[in-house]
Formats: sequence, C-alpha cells, structure tokens
Amino acid sequence: MHKNLGFIALFLFVTLVMNISIAQDTLQVDSMLKVIPTTPQERLDGIFDKMEKILANEPTGRALNLAFQALSTVKNNKMPVGEVLAYRNIAQIYDRIGNREEALRYYGEALNVAKDNSDNAFASALAHLNMGQFLSEQELRAGGLQHILDAAKLFENLNMFNYVVLCHYQGCMINYDAHNYRQCIEEGYRVLSYHDKMMLGEITDQTKFQKMSIYNTIALANYKLKQYDIAIINYEKAEALAKEINDEFWIGLINGNKAVVLKNLGQTQEAIKSIVADYRTSKKFKVWGSAGVAATELCQIYLSINDIEMATRYLDSAKAVFAQEADKVNRRKAMANYYYTYSKLKSATGHFPAAYKALAHHVQLRDSLYQEQESLNLAKVKASYDLDQKQTEIELLTKNNEIQQERIRSQRTIFIATLVGLILLVILVINLIYNYRRQKNIAQLIQLQHNEIEAKNVELETQSTQLQENNQYIQLLNAQLEQKVEERTHELEVTNNELDTFLYRSSHDMRRPITTLLGLDQVARYAINDPQSIVLFDKVVDTARSMDSMLFKMQMMYELNKANLPISPVNLHRVIEESLKYFKADFTKYNIVCHFSPSQDIVILSNAALLQIIFRNLIENSVLFRKTQAGATPFVDVNVAKTNDSIQISIADNGIGVEEKYQSQLFDLYFRASQASKGNGLGLYLVKKAVTKLKGEIELISDYGIGTTITIKLRIVQ
Repeated sequence: MHKNLGFIALFLFVTLVMNISIAQDTLQVDSMLKVIPTTPQERLDGIFDKMEKILANEPTGRALNLAFQALSTVKNNKMPVGEVLAYRNIAQIYDRIGNREEALRYYGEALNVAKDNSDNAFASALAHLNMGQFLSEQELRAGGLQHILDAAKLFENLNMFNYVVLCHYQGCMINYDAHNYRQCIEEGYRVLSYHDKMMLGEITDQTKFQKMSIYNTIALANYKLKQYDIAIINYEKAEALAKEINDEFWIGLINGNKAVVLKNLGQTQEAIKSIVADYRTSKKFKVWGSAGVAATELCQIYLSINDIEMATRYLDSAKAVFAQEADKVNRRKAMANYYYTYSKLKSATGHFPAAYKALAHHVQLRDSLYQEQESLNLAKVKASYDLDQKQTEIELLTKNNEIQQERIRSQRTIFIATLVGLILLVILVINLIYNYRRQKNIAQLIQLQHNEIEAKNVELETQSTQLQENNQYIQLLNAQLEQKVEERTHELEVTNNELDTFLYRSSHDMRRPITTLLGLDQVARYAINDPQSIVLFDKVVDTARSMDSMLFKMQMMYELNKANLPISPVNLHRVIEESLKYFKADFTKYNIVCHFSPSQDIVILSNAALLQIIFRNLIENSVLFRKTQAGATPFVDVNVAKTNDSIQISIADNGIGVEEKYQSQLFDLYFRASQASKGNGLGLYLVKKAVTKLKGEIELISDYGIGTTITIKLRIVQ
C-alpha cells in the first residue's frame, strides 16, 4: 500500500514538473509574439531561431499551434521576413515528424511570400536558403544547390557576409557529397575569401570552426583528386584552427584524415603518429566506430612493414572498441572491416584456414549489408521521387493560381479599357467635327502654297542636273584614291613581312651568343674561385637569361603570326619536361618544389612550338611570382588529365596570386598586374594567343596571397 502511494506521488510530481516546464515554454513564446511587431525585420531571424528551439521540445500539436500563432502575428503586421521565418518553423515541425510533403508545401509558401514581396531581398534570400537546405537533406542536390546559390547572391548584395559564408559552406558540402570535388574546392576557397571580408567583431569560435571544417573538406577533395601535397597543407591549416579553438576531437579527426594522405605519400611513421592521435581522441570521446577504424588502419600499416606483434595488438583493440558501438548497422559494417583485416593478418602469419574462415565472415556481412543498403537506397530514391512529384504539383497549383489571378486582372483590364474606349470615341467624334471645319480653311491656304511649290520644283530640277555632274566627278576621284590605297597597302604588307622576318632572324641570331655566354659561365666557375667574381657571374647569367627569355618571346610572336601552323604528333610529357628542365636552375636557386609525375606518355596532334610557348611562359610566371617571405616553401604543381576528346593541363602554384580587379586584364598585351613583374607584359598574352591558335580554352583561378591555378583544355585532333 505504501509503495503504491509512493509511485502515485512520484507520478504526480513528474506531471507537475512537466506542466510547469510546458507553461514556461508557452509563456516564453507568448513574450516573443508580443515583441515581434516592434522588432526590425532584419533582426527577426534571431527571435524565430530561439522560438524554433523551443518548439522542437514541444509535442507536435502544441508546437504547430504556437507556430501558426506566430504566422498570424507577422501576417497582421505585414512583415514578409517574419512570414518566411514562420513558414520555415512550421515546415521544420512537419519535417521532424517525417511528413516531408507538408514540409515542402510550407517551404514553398515561404517562397511565394518572397516572390510577392520581391522588393524585400532579405525575405527572398531566407526563403531560398531554407528551401535549398531542405532539398539538399532530401538528396535533391541539384535543386537544393541552385536555391542556396541564389540566396548567396542576395545576401552578398545586402553585405550580410555571415549568411554568404553559410550558403557557400553548404554549397561546398553538397558538391563534396555529389563527388564534384573541383567545384567543392572552388566553393571552399570562396568561403575563405568571404571570411576575410567579415568584420573583426563577427569572427567568433563558431566562424573559426566553420573555417577549420572548410579547410578539412578542401583537403578531402584534394585527396580525391590526388593532390596530396596541397591536401597536407590544407590539413595543417585545419589542425592549426582546431588547436586555436581547443577542439580536441577535431584535432584527432583531422590527424586521422591526414594519415591517409601521408600513407599514400609513403611517410609511414608520420601516418602512424597521426592515426594514433585519432585513435586516442576517438576513444576519449567514446566515438567507438572511429576508434575502431583507426585501430584497423594501424593494423594494416604495421602489416605492410611486417610488424606482426603491433598489427595483432591494434586489431584486438579494434574488435574491443567495435563491440561498444551502439548502432547495430555501424557495428556490423565495422566487423566486416575487422574480419577482412583479420584475414590479411592470418594470411601473413601462415594461418590460412583461419584466414579463409575470417574472409568468409567478411563476405557474409558485406553481402547482407549491401542488400540492406540497396533496399535503403531504393526507399530513398522513391521518397525523393515522391517529394519531387509533390514539388511539381505545388508548382503547378501555384501556376494555376497565378493564371486565375491573371485572368481576373485581364477581365478587369478589359472592362476599364472598354469604358475608356467609349469615352475616347465621343471625344473623337467631337474632334472630327472640329477638324472638318478647320481643314476646310486650311485647304485654301494649301492651294496657294502648292503653286509656290511648283515654282520651286522647277528650280530644284536645274540644281539636280548640276549635282549629278558633280557626283560623277567625285566617283572618278574615289576610284583613283582606292587604287593608290591598294598600292600602299601592298607596300605596307611587304614591309611588315620583311620586318617580321628580320626580327625573327635577329632574335634567333642574338640567342646564339647568349647561349655561348651561359656556357662560358659554367667554364669560368670552374676556373675562378673568387666569391666576388662568382656573384658577378650570377648577375651576368640572370641578365643573359632575361635577354634569352625576351628574345624567345619575340621569336614566338613571329610563330604566332603565321597563317598556317604545321600540325604533327607531339609527345606532351616530353614538351613539359623540357620546359621544366629549362627552369631547373631557378628551382634550385629559389628552393621551389616542382611536382610532375606523368602516368604515361600522351602523344597528340598539335604544334610543338606553340605548346612550348604555353608551358615556358606559365612556368616562368610561377617562378617570378613565387612567395619570398621567410619560411615559405614555393611549389609548382603540373597535372595532366586525359578525357575522351580533350587534354586538360593545370599548372598550380602557391605564389602571390592576382587581385580580383586585375584578373580580367591579365591576358592583355603589355599588361602588368604586379610591381614584382620583371617582364614586358608579353607572357600571358602569348599564352592566350597560342591557346586560341590551337582552338583550346584557358581558365584562371587565383586567390590573392594564396596562389594561382591556370587550366588549359586542348582538343585531341584526330
């Protein structure tokens, strides 16, 4: 009896506490509703964000009731930004209970509000952002990304860079999930550029976390594109930011990601060190799946270096932490990986029956997980299809409503136009009567003027005869002038051809003594040990190489002006290697790291001279505009990729970059965008002209202070 009384008292106490909590939440929402009418629209997002957090903890019926009260308040006060945010809160409630069709409908209502209030850019931007986030979560990435990018443009026009950063951050993540790694990197760097535009007071630990996450995502995309050196640089930047905000979990996670790159680069010990950091951090924060994956990866690395004892130790640890994973599906995935690694371990130690048995367990788990994943994928596809159909239906319904409204407006317009037409008809009749009387008086005056005009016509005919004679004389003079122009044009073309030939041969002849001078420099260095003389030789060599570069460009101008270019088979890798070899002394002198690792020889039908123009000038720019700060490690990264009908060559560096305001003029003749330029502004002009001659495309991506990537796409001529 006493036990039952205790249970009843406890039940009553819990019920009382819950009712008090619900009452407090209701009072808090009521106070927000009272504040909304006096709050500026650009600050409503903060109020509705707090309200959304409260509604997330309420029962569905109560949450919807409060959300619709908020919608009624903003509608009565004609606040379009508030309407968009209220519709968003209603949609999120339906999304939480799995009713995606209703969620989509209310996100669409928010877009309709923004469309009806097109002058309010903030409301439109929020509506597009909310719809983009929802569609992306439903794996309708293309539509979601379009809405998010539309929102980014609107926020940028409003100088709301915190929202711009959020939009491009989500665009970066969407592109990564869709395996669009190059677009992911482009969006990531765009996020970083907007971070730099944020005011000092806007930079918080949250924005630093976002920046750290972007660097980590860019590095993941670099790894997928096999840009290992750049991936390591971005992982280090991400790790530095994680340490700055003292986020121990992310420090370990980033180290785990970096270890995969280090392993591919053959830096085994560094990879082990990074994975161990990830393993310990994951265990500390009880992220058992991540800890198990790290332990399994350590086992595989130790197996690769034949350290069986350490491999066994970490594989046992992996099994132990996998057992603590709460999610059954994740635990089965982890154990499938464990059995596969266990099979490799037993094979390495000669226990082949155990290895075969483990491999069978792995295959069984993998097949069952694959079947479940296929079923889940089919369900997701059907849900996405249904949602897409629902969106189409909503759009059609909206369009029909617009047509009905347009029809009503048209009928009203027709009525007004008819009334106006009747009024105009009456005015026209009155005007005709008046004009008839007026025209009768004018006719008499016209007759008098007609007689005067006839007299003038006789005089004009006489003048016309004289004018025709003058025109014939002028035509004769024009014919003589055209003949003289043709003769002088021909003389000018001959002179220009002779001048081009003279410049080409002169520059070619002048390069011979310069080559001899460079050869004599090498001989003199062996013969003379005087340090001051060596310094003088260095300056002479720099001057000679500068002259050689200038004369080379003059020769290339001649080549580019040829009407018909010879096309022949060209070994692309050999041309690139020859161009890199020309700058070998500069790479050594300035400690520039050059990375070019061709997988196979690629032979294309092209013009070797034009290709040499392209690579010589681009590599020369990477050397000239390298970073010179103390501790900087400049690099030049040359990548070649072959598709079905084209070759794509990218030359990337981490130099000083080009300011955005100069990028549109960079390929103009004699244009120099930097004080560091020592040339005459011909290099990139020649590159653009050579690419155009080869019917190719050129693209420049440059972040000032970070580096430049120039990508050239050439067609494969059959």
